[in-house]
Amino acid sequence: MDDMYSSSQHTEKLLAPPFEWCSITAGSVVLIDATDDGGTRGGVFVVRDFAISKYLITNAQFERFVADPNGYPNQHWWDYSAQARQWRQMRTKAQGTAFAGPKVPRTRVSWFESMAFCAWLSQSFASARRFAIHDVTTWPIRLPSELEWQRAALGDISGPYPWGNAPVDETRATCANWARQLTNVDSHPAGASPYGVLDMSGNLAEWCLTTWGTNDASVTGYDYRNVRGGAWNIDALNVFLQATERYGHPPRGRLNDFGFRIGWYR
Repeated sequence: MDDMYSSSQHTEKLLAPPFEWCSITAGSVVLIDATDDGGTRGGVFVVRDFAISKYLITNAQFERFVADPNGYPNQHWWDYSAQARQWRQMRTKAQGTAFAGPKVPRTRVSWFESMAFCAWLSQSFASARRFAIHDVTTWPIRLPSELEWQRAALGDISGPYPWGNAPVDETRATCANWARQLTNVDSHPAGASPYGVLDMSGNLAEWCLTTWGTNDASVTGYDYRNVRGGAWNIDALNVFLQATERYGHPPRGRLNDFGFRIGWYR
């Protein structure tokens, strides 16, 4: 517990408030079948314990990466794949976010950029001997896999929402254009998952590490990536707000309704 608290403080200093790690216990995840939509088969899967950021990555936090001379301008953080390097060579600058505010979650970030952010941040958590840019299994900070994301969202409850079966409303999630824009990442404590993670339904859909068609953790290629959680512009009754719903998107996309959160792997 003390280790988690000190790591939360350390990460918040590196980035910006608010930041907190939530500890996720090992357990099972039940995926619905997505083969009709090009995804993987459903089933029961086991997830080991890890930690995940309580909040989506904010404008202020991503801006630390953009403004750091050793951050976004350093092409090394895209060396995890040939496709990421190519993407970065064609786009030398980050795109501005769609919604301003230091505590508002960052939008218009591609999967490639979210991974580069994780690589940049990983350097502060691992020695050069342990952290290999070409091997994501050595990264102490990375995007959660689809299975990890769902474990953090639902734990052992049946859902379909992080808070259980109660319907979506304005106290739990930002969706249906109620707020006319995104809200600060700490705005909805009533919508917390069993582990205390916020915005796993609403505000922004979230990039996951794994591929849509295979659920593989390889970081190479242009394959669609798993995306989870509904966004601010989705109707409250839409199934995409449910924590069990699955879909994918090309990793190049910079969208107004996509963002990301990070995982910590010790």
